Amino acid sequence: MPKPQALIVFTGGYSGEAVISLKSSAMVMAQIDRERFLPVLVHINPSGWSIENEATGEKIATNLETLKNDSRQFIGAFIMVHGTPGEDGKLQTLLDAVGMRYTTGSADCMALTFNKGRTNTLLSAQKIAVAHSVELAHSEPWDASYIAKSVGMPCFVKPNETGSSIGISRAETVAELAGAIALARSVSTHGVLVESLLEGREFTVGVVPNEQGQPTVLPVTEITTDRLFFDYKAKYQGASQEITPAHIPIEQSQAIQDQALAVYRTTKCRGMARVDMIWTAPGVASVIEVNGVPGFSEVSIIPQQAEKSGFSKMKLISNIIDSTLLAD
Repeated sequence: MPKPQALIVFTGGYSGEAVISLKSSAMVMAQIDRERFLPVLVHINPSGWSIENEATGEKIATNLETLKNDSRQFIGAFIMVHGTPGEDGKLQTLLDAVGMRYTTGSADCMALTFNKGRTNTLLSAQKIAVAHSVELAHSEPWDASYIAKSVGMPCFVKPNETGSSIGISRAETVAELAGAIALARSVSTHGVLVESLLEGREFTVGVVPNEQGQPTVLPVTEITTDRLFFDYKAKYQGASQEITPAHIPIEQSQAIQDQALAVYRTTKCRGMARVDMIWTAPGVASVIEVNGVPGFSEVSIIPQQAEKSGFSKMKLISNIIDSTLLAD
């Protein structure tokens, strides 16, 4: 039997999403095919990078040059860093510089999909439905009456670059805009996106590589919650229901899946991605977010969808590695 191939599993990060990243990387470490692969967990923290000894939990300081020259000859990196620097293209840029492969889209793809304003602009230009929005630079003054007239009330206020619903608010009135914008600016320096409220049912679809390395859509999940929207508490603290497959007609499911695949291809995603949408009208699925490094923990949506589609977690991980790190 061939010797297992070594690869890096990146975890952690510099944002509030680091705690979710640790759970996602733990899933990869637990479910990866150990007969084929030898995973090495590498933490990325504000204080530096470190390799974790899987047996003892001891962490030893490292850096990218050391990893590149490691005697284990890593075939590449499985990126499980949500938020910066794994989901905004910064880590990918570093890996490109040393010629190391990775499991996500390119640095340009990740920078695009992590920026909600840029993503909306691209998708809209390709006739893919998105919410109407107003984008504010980080320190740009703003006019509440102009925003209310442009997008309507209530509306959603989002940091332009963040995930896991961190810093997102629903402003019910013009008076609430100031606090919502201040919150969004407190967690991101890349500006604020104010979006019109999309009335409808919320769905999300994962796109992953199949055995041939081609992108395939997973079953549709409907998300319901008693909260105003699918916020951090709804996502990670059990305040939501995720129904997979969604109880919708097959034609609607197909339309949502087709939309997810179109978004995946338009933004040039690779490996595993997830597209969140609101079904706003008959035949219209409006995109609200593209996740270039979606959650992969025990409670995350893609593992649920993959199971319903017949992908074991091990097979899904292997397909991602085969299509990104080992493909010609």
